[in-house]
Amino acid sequence: MQRRQFIKLTASAGLGASIVPSLAALAAAERSSAVAMPTDFLAIENNHQTWLGRDFWANRLQDWQANSGRIECVQSDESYEVRTVSLLTRELTEAHKPARIRLTVGALQPGKAGFCGLLLGVGTGQLDYRASALAQRFSGAGGGFMATLNSQGELGFQDFSEAKNTLAFESLTRPGASPIGELGDRAVVLDCHIDPVADGRFDVRLIALDAKTELEIGFAVRTDVSPDELMGGVMLVSSTPAKQPGTGWWFKNIATAGDKILVEPNRAEGPVLGCLYSLNQRVMKLTAQFFPLNTDAYPNAQLQLKSASGEWQTRAVAAIEDGFVARFRADDWDASQAVDYRIVIPGDNQYPAFTGQFKQDSASPDELKVGLYSCIIPTAKSLDEGHYKKLIPEERELGRYTPDNIFFPHNELVSNSATHDPDLCLFVGDQYYETYPTRYGRDTPQAKLDTLYRWYLWLWAFRDMARNRPSIVLVDDHDVLQGNLWGNAGVSGGPKEEDGGFKWDLDLMRMVYRVQCSHNPDAYDPTPINGCIPVYYGSFVYGGVNFAFVEDRKFKTAPDYEPDPETTSGVLLGTRQEQFLENWANSRPGMPKAIITASMWGSPQTDEKGEPLLDYDANGYPPDGRRRAIALAKKAQAVVLSGDQHLGMLAEQCLDSFDDGVLFFSGPASAAFWQRWFEPARALDNQRNDDPNTGNFVDTFGNKMRVLAVANPKISHADFQDDNTTWGKFLADRQLKSEGYGLVRFRPAKGEVTFECWPWDADPSRDQQFSGWPYRYKY
Repeated sequence: MQRRQFIKLTASAGLGASIVPSLAALAAAERSSAVAMPTDFLAIENNHQTWLGRDFWANRLQDWQANSGRIECVQSDESYEVRTVSLLTRELTEAHKPARIRLTVGALQPGKAGFCGLLLGVGTGQLDYRASALAQRFSGAGGGFMATLNSQGELGFQDFSEAKNTLAFESLTRPGASPIGELGDRAVVLDCHIDPVADGRFDVRLIALDAKTELEIGFAVRTDVSPDELMGGVMLVSSTPAKQPGTGWWFKNIATAGDKILVEPNRAEGPVLGCLYSLNQRVMKLTAQFFPLNTDAYPNAQLQLKSASGEWQTRAVAAIEDGFVARFRADDWDASQAVDYRIVIPGDNQYPAFTGQFKQDSASPDELKVGLYSCIIPTAKSLDEGHYKKLIPEERELGRYTPDNIFFPHNELVSNSATHDPDLCLFVGDQYYETYPTRYGRDTPQAKLDTLYRWYLWLWAFRDMARNRPSIVLVDDHDVLQGNLWGNAGVSGGPKEEDGGFKWDLDLMRMVYRVQCSHNPDAYDPTPINGCIPVYYGSFVYGGVNFAFVEDRKFKTAPDYEPDPETTSGVLLGTRQEQFLENWANSRPGMPKAIITASMWGSPQTDEKGEPLLDYDANGYPPDGRRRAIALAKKAQAVVLSGDQHLGMLAEQCLDSFDDGVLFFSGPASAAFWQRWFEPARALDNQRNDDPNTGNFVDTFGNKMRVLAVANPKISHADFQDDNTTWGKFLADRQLKSEGYGLVRFRPAKGEVTFECWPWDADPSRDQQFSGWPYRYKY
């Protein structure tokens, strides 16, 4: 047997005593199995499709497929090292107990270089299992280690926690490992044993067996492993050599056993990841988001409602469309009662249903609570960034696979905001960013899957907020994979964002609007813009409040840098939306009104010297379009709710004076990389509460406003810029930022609205809001 040969390798190789295995390694080699053969296989989808199955999360979606009961890595190009699949329902615990992981592997392109195996201990027990499921490509703090087999037939262990040389994957294997020879097209069973030894430590053995004969053909051992290296996520690994193309790998017959491994079936996901819905009096609309399954095998989905007698009854059937969404609608909805719902695949009993509840809409509530969220990245730094360094000296060095870097799934933000039990959630843009947690994929043949990968992370984080309450989702610039968007009604003047229009594949853009906005209340005028890009601006009534939602990027004209910024002219909302707001302003007199938009209609921000900052992305531009929009909001006597600027702010946006405007509440970013400040160099008139960062202000486009409250980053703009060596305003360390969410309390009976602005990590039962909030407004 190979483990017998392991003891004799030094003599047979003639390599001298320097590689004689240690006594611990020899003892490990002879140790009998501490755990019986695993027989409970994780279920891999048999259909040929991108979704691998309920037990798995793939990094990235487009890098993997299920094919006839195998998981296959279809990405083997240069610079795509360490493609991973998380075993969602398995986790290594802190228990000093044995474990065993067994799987069958093989190369998809025999003869090409690479390695495969397991990644163990991701997150060292410090991360939510969904956060550890993102580990990929580069090693870093909290990354764990890999147990691998390469194309040369060498078995071993490689470090995945190195923070500097992140593609080095230093060998951790004890001398004397027994290789199996060139792998070729052979199928190999990898049997990984985790054995508890003295002093709370572990030995890890990796045994290779011929898949046909079950005879042992190779062996490697790592001894004296500290317990913190064997806590956390478990992942499959397929990798090319560093900075080279190579082979992808396939996996099947994946099974685990042993008391050290937590088996948690409730962590399984799919085929539905989440649902979004809205209620508008008699109209209900719901979108069910599926994983990328084979729609030939599963073409339809059912919406079922629970009757008063407790029976599930099918209300509607819908096709699963491009973007893997099923869209449902009812025009005779009774919103006076709460109703449980579920989404199922017709005629299929192998998958559990996704369940939720349609909330009751009380016509005249004492209080309607509205949650306000925007701008959320899953990681502080991209996982495709090879080496992490501080952007400014004040930042901490962030460990790659630690809570300082991986915010997803945003547990504190979600749980703290859920404490308020909002009746309605507004997600007003930048649900994801085109470079987080991975590199650009918008210009690749797999752009749709790449975009869904980012969207899924957002939905996975917020789905429990959204499944049981109505929500509105606005699409902003990063949602359409652009840093800035001057949509220009879909007309592009050139290849740059500044030329106006949408820059990426129009079918991809249509998919983005389909998955994010299909559940929103009906559009006022659904006529698409150029490129058949849909529009969704419209209105709805919920909880005794009359809401309008608009698109302040889609029709906005491209920047004109030639004239004085105060004299430029152009389109902000456009004629269609202006006519909509004109009509809406007269609707439902006596009912409080609110407008939902992506970004504040003004540019209240200052540079590092405290002077007004010129920013054509902000909706202070164009000033004439902005003026028309403010006048329409004023006519409606509406408050306006927004996000986008990453700067929590309450400001009255005005017309000709500093007291003739409309109150805007821009919620803080939930988690963002780009920072903005409002820190005027000179004391402003009409300050609130003697706060020097409030008062009457004129932006660079000549727009008048009064700033009432602001949640600036914790580091000043001047201090940031002193050490900033980048072209932008990038900040990664969350301790230096002011991020969170907004909460708006409408009290129609009292004729007032209260605005709240909460840090993401503040416990509402004991902690304070950002300075300047809450703010009570009488309408």
